[in-house]
Amino acid sequence: MARLDPLWAILSDPKKRFGNWDLQDFLRTGDQEIAGLMATAKRLGLPHQFRHAIDFGCGVGRLTRALHAYFTDCHGVDISSRMLEMAVRLAPECDFRQGDDLSSFPAGYADLVYSSLVLQHQPDRAHVVALIQDMLRALAPGGLLAFQMVIHLPWRNRLQLRRRIYRALRALGIRDSLVYGKLKLSPIRMVSLPRPQLEEIVCGAGGQIVHEHRETAPYPSSTFYCTVKS
Repeated sequence: MARLDPLWAILSDPKKRFGNWDLQDFLRTGDQEIAGLMATAKRLGLPHQFRHAIDFGCGVGRLTRALHAYFTDCHGVDISSRMLEMAVRLAPECDFRQGDDLSSFPAGYADLVYSSLVLQHQPDRAHVVALIQDMLRALAPGGLLAFQMVIHLPWRNRLQLRRRIYRALRALGIRDSLVYGKLKLSPIRMVSLPRPQLEEIVCGAGGQIVHEHRETAPYPSSTFYCTVKS
């Protein structure tokens, strides 16, 4: 997806699929999202310091570059080297690292850790659990972790037939550009975790949920605002 339609893979507006995102409009959504995040952070009185911010699952740096208006050092982490190549061009003032966790950061490093539209696309629930624990490990006392996660998937969506057909056709050697562009299939997966389990994970890792913002579309999800005490 980083090669076929990177901006839509990050922000999946149905009207913007197949290369229909205007880059400046796309980046503007990042500015707006981070402005909303920081308004909530101000109401919560967190983080206590504004030194280091980490954007986990940064893609092309849509949010990382916006965070730089508030934090001295901003880091983006993503599994895709192709996404990161674009991120470096769009936000050379930020640091970008390839990885599937936050192991490149020491414990207690970040004043803010943010992850939006990322955890729900992990391979399975075990990966989500490990990442939440890792984000809390990297969070400084008095810092703010904000992560978004789908809390319920209807049964019809759990089957993910379009993704399964995509994978089957690719296994048969059919080009991904044809499977995606012509057949309109996508390899993007979805997982969910119920809210009680998410709270248990946060508390078990030494964190505390201080605020929750719920949304219902396209799936029931929440952004959880968490901190760790000194």
